[in-house]
Parts: sequence; C-alpha cells; structure tokens
Amino acid sequence: MDYSSYSGIARPGKGLAPFIGQIHFNLGDQNAHLVFLAPESNLTDRAVLALMDHLCWESGGRGALRLLAEIDEDQPIFELLRLSGFSVFARQQIWRFANYQPTSEKNNIWRSFQQIDQHNLNNLYHAVVPPLVQGAEAMDKRPVNGFVHYVDSELLAFVEVISGPKGIYLTPVLHPNLREPENLLSSLLSHINSSNGRPVYLAVREYQSWLNSAAESLGGKTGNKRIMLVRHLVNKQRVSVPATIRKVLEAHGTEPTTPMVHNTALKNETSNDIIASNR
Repeated sequence: MDYSSYSGIARPGKGLAPFIGQIHFNLGDQNAHLVFLAPESNLTDRAVLALMDHLCWESGGRGALRLLAEIDEDQPIFELLRLSGFSVFARQQIWRFANYQPTSEKNNIWRSFQQIDQHNLNNLYHAVVPPLVQGAEAMDKRPVNGFVHYVDSELLAFVEVISGPKGIYLTPVLHPNLREPENLLSSLLSHINSSNGRPVYLAVREYQSWLNSAAESLGGKTGNKRIMLVRHLVNKQRVSVPATIRKVLEAHGTEPTTPMVHNTALKNETSNDIIASNR
C-alpha cells in the first residue's frame, strides 16, 4: 500500500464480520475516490456510517477537498451514504464496447490533448457541464489526459481517457452544436482501439443523454445506471473580494467642468466688449 491508497475497517459488534472500505487519492488532486465497500451483502448496517466518517477524515488529512463515490442506482447503500453527508451531483449510463470494428475510416478528427488546449477546454467545460458537476469534479483544476476535436479552430469535443489493465474508461464533454455525433464517436473508438483486447467503456452523463442513441447504434452494451455522489470535506465560506476598479474610481473622482451655459454667456459678454471698443 502506498500513500495514495488507504483501507479502513469498522467492526459492527462482537462476533460480526467487519466492514472494509478503501479510498484512493492522487497527490496534488482535489478529489479522493471511494474504491470499494465490503461485504456488499450487509452494507445496510449503521456501522458503515462510522467507517465513512473515518475514510473522509483520512481523505481530508491527505489534502482532498472532496470524496467522490459511484454506485448503482438500485443499491441499498444509497440512503446510508446520504445520511453520511453525500449528495448526488450527476447520473450516468455506462456503455461497453468490446472488439469494436470501425465501419468507416476517419482520419485527423481527434488528436491528443496538449497544454495549449487548456484555455479552450476550460471554455468548453464551463459552457457544457452544469455548475453542480463543476463544483464536485473540478476537472478544470486538475491535469487531464485525453483527446480533443476542433471545428473551424473551435474546440467542440473533449474526451478524458483513463487506462487500466482491464479496460479504457472514457468521459466525453461534447458541445450540443456538434453534427453527426455517431461518426464522431466511431472515429474516437477507432482511434483508441487497443490491440490487447481491452474493452472500452463510455460514460454518458444525463446532461449529455443525446449521446446514448449514438452509442447504441455503434453496438454498445449498456450496464446499470450509475449515481455520482460527493461529500465535501471543507466548509464553504463567502469571502469578500475587494472591488479594485470601484475603489480607484472613488479615490479619483471626476470633477465637473465649467457649465456650457456659463461658457456661452462669457463668450457673448466678451464679444460685446470687443464691439464696444471698436466703436
């Protein structure tokens, strides 16, 4: 076990099997992730609440601001997690693609994400992703790995890629103004098709549910719907931000000029004096 992982144990009572939970946290990230809770057959016991409090304490001690969890929609532990302080921030459908065979060849549609794309990615992320999800995941505040797709020099699609020994996990952020999403996903699956037979998993969030029909037409197999949960480990406080521009304007207030009526009267009076002197 390294510093990024931690396992906790809670004993519900004498002679009873303990509960085990594990978290994972990458140093420098803002979020820790709940990896598993066991045993699955008895997760309705209230001793799980003590275990979750302990895991949250350890997550905060490692520098995490939030603890994220992902469960099936019909799991009974959902209510216990809510009692533990978790709240729902999104729902998603997982699509599985195994041995995907592309129907057409698409070249130069996707390329690897680079640091120069970060500003455009932030614009796309804040335009497409709801604020509730942004506050939970904060993808714009952590390093990401994936692919980008531009249309007329405008970033309209990004897919985060997480690779492991048992599969490749994709989280897309696609602008709804994109045309032919089926061809775009087909090109993406062809682009990342692995040679060692690992399946590809596509996570479609409910705010991008229009991608489900495209995933189905490409032969994807659906799993259980997933609920995304977050528990914030810090207290939110409103912090006053000084209005610098307003202070500058107040410190250097504008001074009124000479009234135009007064200037006109003065001009007329001067003209009369000149005429009188000429006479």
